[in-house]
Amino acid sequence: MSIHQLYHEVIKQHSRSPIGAGKKMASTHGADGYNPSCGDELNIYLELNADTPEAEIKSVGFNADACAICTASASLLCQHSAGKTVAELLTDIQAFAQSLNQKSPVPIQSLECLSAVVKHPSRINCALLPWQTLRKAMSTPINSNLSNEQR
Repeated sequence: MSIHQLYHEVIKQHSRSPIGAGKKMASTHGADGYNPSCGDELNIYLELNADTPEAEIKSVGFNADACAICTASASLLCQHSAGKTVAELLTDIQAFAQSLNQKSPVPIQSLECLSAVVKHPSRINCALLPWQTLRKAMSTPINSNLSNEQR
């Protein structure tokens, strides 16, 4: 199996059985994202210990009406984020976005499969949307009285 086929399979698997999709949790932060070029819509919600760069991400989840690339990217985001600090994730988001925008390999091993989207420039925004939305969510506290179904 070629590396391209392997990456394709990883993206398909994360799209079909996304980690964190519809996850029920005590969310402290959240944000909505929209990609007008593809029509992707998603909500990222997470639980942080505090509102500081040193705060640890306890859990991340999402709801999406999105294409396979966006859904897979959100799933990989959930898998990658748990246990990291806000500062670590902000660094990873910047490195990930920079590599896709420069059409270079993704330097984060757990996200390498998303490097394949650079061959399809119109899909780069699909892969970036969950990460851009996560960045916004980390600085957007939510009303803890809202249930995940209301988000």
